[in-house]
Amino acid sequence: MNALRRVPPNQAILACVVENSATAAIQLLADLCRQFPELHDWLREDFARNDHVRERFNLMVKNSSSPEITNSFASLNGEDRPWQAERQHLRQNGHAPRIYGGLTWAEMERLFRRYEAGTIDLGTFLLAHHWNEVRKSDRIPPELMRASVVFLDAVSRAGDRRLLRHYYKAISFLRAYAEVPQRRRTVGYAEWWKLRVLLFMLQHPRESYRTRDLRAHLAGLGLAVSSLDLRRFCTRHGIRRDMRAGRPRTRS
Repeated sequence: MNALRRVPPNQAILACVVENSATAAIQLLADLCRQFPELHDWLREDFARNDHVRERFNLMVKNSSSPEITNSFASLNGEDRPWQAERQHLRQNGHAPRIYGGLTWAEMERLFRRYEAGTIDLGTFLLAHHWNEVRKSDRIPPELMRASVVFLDAVSRAGDRRLLRHYYKAISFLRAYAEVPQRRRTVGYAEWWKLRVLLFMLQHPRESYRTRDLRAHLAGLGLAVSSLDLRRFCTRHGIRRDMRAGRPRTRS
């Protein structure tokens, strides 16, 4: 009987798995403060000096569903009451929050599926996309860490192997975009820039979007899209545009 070939372990994963829990927790907190300066500032200022903030945070520790964190540290500091009141009003009237330029999450998901393969779980696709974005960076955003834990929990504890298949499909899908010829052959240039706009909107919920901000985001990705095409895209899908006048011109 042939002996089984020994596979060398991944040292980084092995070191994390066997690490002391308290040490790992402290290291994770330090990493978060290092990579997320707003958290470090909040711990030093608001949490350290405000009894009310500590009380709200302790309540969240005891019961993860209360208080609801919807607006960064403003939720813990009690500074988002108007936003919470509006959300409560929308829920009582049976309306989903339209925080993506007048669109809801469900509407954004349908739009996203319209412009991508349509068979990949949206959350899994975004998880693979974000890991693909940060693979060459030392900074791992907190939301990506949390999403990865939720993903592994669903796969390992709940046994949802479907997500593993979707993740593999998402990786293959993204790799197909690595080179322009394959990208255009898969979904076409027009569909690609629309996907990037939708991803930007998902990551930056706003009441409305400036065309120049969307163009600047696309330009940073090497995609040149005209203002006319962007306006047509927003109009076609009911995405609210910020049409306020910009900075006034100065007279010489």
